[in-house]
Amino acid sequence: MKKEGVGDALKKAARIIPGIGSYQDRETTREADKALREQMSRRLDELIGLVEWIKTDQAKKGGWKKIKDLEELSRDLETASRMIERAARGYSGVFDRQRIDEEALSRLYTYDEDMWRLIDPIEEAIRAFTEKGNIPEPEKIKAIRKSVLALQDKVKKRDQVLKETGA
Repeated sequence: MKKEGVGDALKKAARIIPGIGSYQDRETTREADKALREQMSRRLDELIGLVEWIKTDQAKKGGWKKIKDLEELSRDLETASRMIERAARGYSGVFDRQRIDEEALSRLYTYDEDMWRLIDPIEEAIRAFTEKGNIPEPEKIKAIRKSVLALQDKVKKRDQVLKETGA
């Protein structure tokens, strides 16, 4: 029997023990949520790199006035990325009265999926600046920053979701 087969057999056997199965399910959901948040953070970090490229391009073209706005956008993206990266995973202590259930963790994962979808229009707008002839006007940059700040607000509200769900 291969290692994978032994591992699967042990997991199935462990599920017979009361509480182990639900623990494994919760752990799987936590890991999926963590992986999603890591992907979001990496995606935002890539956008920071793209904004840096746009800043360099604008400096070469003499668009010095736009650089300050792009720098602020870059800082906002960095803040959002770190907030998502460091967000709580939904653990409770061993002796906590309120236990985290699978449903609460599932709601948290759904909330994080909603955050993922907020990144799509941000990315689309930033990538538009890389197209020929598309100039990063201050109004466009401010609109993107507004979307990034909305993402940051959603991350801040995530802690409230954790408290409400018991996660």
